[in-house]
Amino acid sequence: MPWIPFQGPLKLIASYNGAWVDIVTMILGLIAGITLTLFSFHESLETSVYYDKVILKIRDDEIILKKKDISFVFMDKKQLVLLGHDKKELFRCKQELNKSRVGAVFIKHHYLWGDTDPFKKDFKTWVVDSPDLSPAANALLKSRKIAIEKGNDEEAFQLAQELWKLRVSVKEKDKRQYYR
Repeated sequence: MPWIPFQGPLKLIASYNGAWVDIVTMILGLIAGITLTLFSFHESLETSVYYDKVILKIRDDEIILKKKDISFVFMDKKQLVLLGHDKKELFRCKQELNKSRVGAVFIKHHYLWGDTDPFKKDFKTWVVDSPDLSPAANALLKSRKIAIEKGNDEEAFQLAQELWKLRVSVKEKDKRQYYR
């Protein structure tokens, strides 16, 4: 199978005989599996919903939002979105759980939940130096575009956080950014 990576080391391991080869490959597979699992958990959004706040953890970031600051919660495809009272995003990030399960938790804690983005039609495609955005927002979107193109999700998320502080909602699809 020529498409499998690491052909050389695999052929070397396969050339040895004996029970110890099975044990060593099993241990290496176990270590690789544990490493992949830990990495997946580190990269996944952890959401804790309380009656007075929501705690969102991803990678090394922890965001705490008070319930009094949250006006509406919904899922935009696989992304969890929390809006402030000015209808701008406070938070947006991919959530691995299904929509109905996430919605049930927020409803249980008396958050206003919706099935769709009420402002979906308000998003515009971002182009460099969009005239209806501040120079700071345009600069952040420019940097975020580069991060997205490089596949640097962590940097793209941090730049989105800065945009949220400027009250700019942002999302991407097919490496293009949309804002409102």
